[in-house]
Amino acid sequence: MISQVRRDVEDACRSLFHAMKKILLTRSGYGKLLRELAILNHWERPRVVREILESAADRGWEADADFQSTLARQQKVERRIRQVQEILANAEVLMGGNLLPDRVRFGSRVRLLNLLTGKEHQFKLVGPVEADASQGNLSIASPLGQALLGRGPGERVELKTPGGLRTYQIMEIFLDEP
Repeated sequence: MISQVRRDVEDACRSLFHAMKKILLTRSGYGKLLRELAILNHWERPRVVREILESAADRGWEADADFQSTLARQQKVERRIRQVQEILANAEVLMGGNLLPDRVRFGSRVRLLNLLTGKEHQFKLVGPVEADASQGNLSIASPLGQALLGRGPGERVELKTPGGLRTYQIMEIFLDEP
């Protein structure tokens, strides 16, 4: 009996560890990373390698500043390729198009009203990898993202910030992706 409990606990720990390694992405975020990887592999990497070969054939290797700069760019491209491959290998694409927009969840687009300023904001809740405030993509790991998860239209969310307490009201929830 104890050994079965131990196995169950170990299985639960392994599942939790596996889930923690997963990177949550929307379908559009996954597609964006695939396109970036294709550009890096089929355009950027060959271009940098060609520049390195041309530079090496034309002049000396180590002393040339342009050559060193091109080598640094190659390292940056290779590092980004590995990073994107790692993200895609550990990605879990979550889609919620068949769910009702009654609760804020991963992939939801949320229209909020700042009750102090009266200003409206619209965010899409995404994983940390896709988060980009300039694009309206809010991470579910951010304080506001965490406060919004599971809430419904009309509910208020209070958020402590360095600038003081902010209160938002959820005006509307949309599910963008099918």
